[in-house]
Amino acid sequence: MADGYLTTHVLDTGRGVPAAGLGITLYRIEGDARVKIADAVTNADGRTDSPILPREGFAAGTYELVFDCGAYLTASGTPPE
Repeated sequence: MADGYLTTHVLDTGRGVPAAGLGITLYRIEGDARVKIADAVTNADGRTDSPILPREGFAAGTYELVFDCGAYLTASGTPPE
C-alpha cells in the first residue's frame, strides 16, 4: 500500500466560483477494465468533504475521475451544448 490519498478541487471558471454539487465517480483502471470504487459530490468550496480515496484505501495504480459536468451545468442554468 502506498502512503497517500486522493482529493480534488473543482472550479467553475465560466462563472468564477467553486463547482458546488458536482458529482464525481472514481474508477481504478485494471488492464482494460474500469472498476468503480467511489462516488462523491463537491461541497460549497468545490471539494469533497473527505478524500475520494482515503489513506487506508490508497494504492499505487492508475485511476480515472469522471465528473458529471452535464448535470452540473444543467443545474447551474447553463445546459451543455
